[in-house]
Amino acid sequence: MATKKPNPKERRAFAAFWRTLTVKKRRTKRPMIVGMIGLVGSSGRSSVAKAIAARIGGTVIEADVLRVKLRKLGAGYDHMRTFVETAAREVLARGGNPVLDSDFADAAKRRSAAALARKTSARLHFVRVIADRDVMIGRTVHNAPSLFFRGASANWHGSDRERGLVVKLREFWRRTPLHYTWNPKGGGSWKLKPLRGPITATIDTTNGQSWKKAVVNAAKKLI
Repeated sequence: MATKKPNPKERRAFAAFWRTLTVKKRRTKRPMIVGMIGLVGSSGRSSVAKAIAARIGGTVIEADVLRVKLRKLGAGYDHMRTFVETAAREVLARGGNPVLDSDFADAAKRRSAAALARKTSARLHFVRVIADRDVMIGRTVHNAPSLFFRGASANWHGSDRERGLVVKLREFWRRTPLHYTWNPKGGGSWKLKPLRGPITATIDTTNGQSWKKAVVNAAKKLI
């Protein structure tokens, strides 16, 4: 986490991001923080985050939206975690449950979320989102890349959509080892990596209908 204080551009970007949020009143007895775990751009993490939030009275804090705000003002990402946690604190203070739509596969991020939960006396839950490998790759290729990916730099000089797709695939590839371990047997395959932490539910979004039922069951555990 950055040690220097945010500069004026970063503060303006965060203020613009905060204005995009509408804090929903929580439907749980105790305040909680929900951290999402899932590969970028293809696992269905954001869709599950929104569905979970709708059932628990949650406010989704989308890290990629904040990144776009920072990038538009020419600011860096050094204070991303600080800003996300600041937003989470404010949501809790206003009677909401922050649902952090950012990939918490990183152990350091999970520890930071745990520290935030202790400081705010909130319960902490992680929801892991997975999908079949071919389905994730198919989604990545088929779906139009979001503004975050389209606006990022890449050494591929194609159309905006192509560059966005390249960045999306690059991030998918870069973060795969955080979610999977490589098994060289039988020609090699990726195996889902066990993660430490209070993972309340693992939701498989391969099937477009069954994952919605899994969200209902996960929400019951959270409430």
